[in-house]
Amino acid sequence: MSRKIRFGIIGSGYISRGYAAGIRIGQVPDGELVAIAGGRRAPALAQEFEAEVESSVDALIARPDIDAVIIGSPHTAHLPQARQAAAAQKHVYTEKPMSVSVEDCDAMIAACRAAGVKLAVNKVLRFRDAPKAAKQAIDEGLIGDVRIIQARGSWTSYLLDDIIDAETGRIIIPAKLWASDPAEGSQYLDWGAHANDIMRWYTGSEATLCFARYHTFGTPPPVDLTAMVMYQFANGALGTALMTYELPEPGIIPADATMVIGSRGMIDSDQYGKVKVTSNGGPWELYAEQPQFDFLRDYLDPLRLKAFSAQVQDFARAIIEDREPAVTGWDGRQAVAMAVAADRSAASGESVRLPLA
Repeated sequence: MSRKIRFGIIGSGYISRGYAAGIRIGQVPDGELVAIAGGRRAPALAQEFEAEVESSVDALIARPDIDAVIIGSPHTAHLPQARQAAAAQKHVYTEKPMSVSVEDCDAMIAACRAAGVKLAVNKVLRFRDAPKAAKQAIDEGLIGDVRIIQARGSWTSYLLDDIIDAETGRIIIPAKLWASDPAEGSQYLDWGAHANDIMRWYTGSEATLCFARYHTFGTPPPVDLTAMVMYQFANGALGTALMTYELPEPGIIPADATMVIGSRGMIDSDQYGKVKVTSNGGPWELYAEQPQFDFLRDYLDPLRLKAFSAQVQDFARAIIEDREPAVTGWDGRQAVAMAVAADRSAASGESVRLPLA
């Protein structure tokens, strides 16, 4: 194996461009970008970041000079592409959600295990400064035992239209039209893949019960844009998740936040900003603050890319050191299982027990 892990990227959209940029600007010191394939923007993306373009995903996976792939394709493509990569002895890093079903996730884990290759799933919040600081405060015992977590993601619109720069007219982020296809999973699966993992990470426990309601207010695409979900965890902790893309203007700041309530303190975390802590009856104090960035208008800002690149770097080191990545296929699977439980509960109106039957 080469001194650096040689990466091929599958997919050429918003998220893949971010991974390519992070590697190219040196944020993944143990990785290098070799080639890109998949999607109509692949040639332009390869040219932008001085990589080779392949005519097909098959051709990219077959390259002998690629050690690992980063899968940035739509959710339903993750399983077949991961299987194909593993069979070709390529290590697999896949975007979230890991897939659209628990069965698919299990198949991905089995394929990588059988091939003897590493498998990691994007859980970028574990590598972002603010959520990491909140986890550190929990681990330091500042709030005692975690009892309640409230995760919120709340916006005024959903990315089903191109985001245009008002001054230049240039498309900053292309429309994510495939995300409205029910085959690609619910919107809660898409967002909840992060929220669910944060709740697992902060509680150190697995969900055992879920109740959820989904709805859409106004004139929707064929997806539910609002979800309220509650979980109970094996250690007794409770978690709630609110996801909505239907806030009235001007919205809520911060849009993405988590409150953690413990036995003797609390954490108020803006996932993109300040982390405040109160402990043992004391006042709220600033515990940490993440430098600000505009993830919509300037999504290639190195400050934003840093967390994604940090996870790719951990993955590269895991390959070199022959160890498990910090975030494993099991972590990806469990976040999907929690989302599937929410989907089932929302559809049936009944609570759903985990692990799923």
